[in-house]
Amino acid sequence: MKTRILGKTNLKVSSIGMGCWVIGGPFYHSGGRIISYGQVKDEESIQALERGIELGVNLFDTANAYGGGRSEKVLEKVLKGRREDFVIATKFGTVWDFNSGDSDVPMRLIGRDITPEGIRKACDISLENLQTNYIDFYQVHSGNMTPEEGVVVVDTLEELVSEGKIRYYGWSTDFPDRSALLAHGKHFAGAQFRLNMIHSNNEMFKSLDENNGFGLIKNPLSGGLLTGKYKDDSTVPRDHNWHGKDFTEGRIGQTRIVLEELRELLVNDGRTLVQASLGYILAKHDRLIPIPGFKTVKQAEENSKAIELGPLSNKLVSQIDKLFSEIQIDQSQVKE
Repeated sequence: MKTRILGKTNLKVSSIGMGCWVIGGPFYHSGGRIISYGQVKDEESIQALERGIELGVNLFDTANAYGGGRSEKVLEKVLKGRREDFVIATKFGTVWDFNSGDSDVPMRLIGRDITPEGIRKACDISLENLQTNYIDFYQVHSGNMTPEEGVVVVDTLEELVSEGKIRYYGWSTDFPDRSALLAHGKHFAGAQFRLNMIHSNNEMFKSLDENNGFGLIKNPLSGGLLTGKYKDDSTVPRDHNWHGKDFTEGRIGQTRIVLEELRELLVNDGRTLVQASLGYILAKHDRLIPIPGFKTVKQAEENSKAIELGPLSNKLVSQIDKLFSEIQIDQSQVKE
């Protein structure tokens, strides 16, 4: 229960990973929305990563766009000298600049680059940031692409595999039709997508099964909504990210009502709501790895202890899905 195999890669990883988006700090989306959970301190991020490792985590997901390389550089400080003990997933395809004119949020996404030259440049920068010779799982971090672009992207990624710079690749996307554009590649291995008690994605499960792939699960706590900490009148600072409809149209109240109905069942074996939410994902498929984010040592510890607790029972998962059915969103149908 403590480890899982990443599909056809045969890489053995902890059943819970660590999502390193937050530790890159705030940045602006190209549409002007701030993407973050507030300011972070590298020293605390390092301590939190170390605590996760102590509790058995060996999989880390980051991206070159998280803080313009800041997240990758922080991760390098922790993994230095023991790289071979860990599995690193990072991403490419997003272009940014540091001229936003905002000292609190200094970086802004400005576009994408999935050309062969852009992919190679991004890969070399990530290798430098991480101080490693190879990336275990390299993911497209861009919206859609045409079938013609998909062929070029796969060819470029296969070249990087042959050069030893990456081992496997995939796409960070909620949509199986997009992931399918890369699935013909020999070293295509899976996808990163959103899944939690509120967001379903059975279509992506079918895609994983067809390709013997694995799934890294982002946003497993629905932006913190599934922790039970938010109220109808909750507010957050401007440099925090709200996950769209999860925090509108009365969904905070609806989610809280369902969580209260389930609370006794979710925590009766000593779990917290956070750990129950992660256990729910582990029960959905044996090749899913939740990668919850973190800012503090306490959060990293609570997340990582879900490794020991393992999946929820199938019976409890069915109860959760039934109670959440009225507000559950099929993520594969939510197009930008």
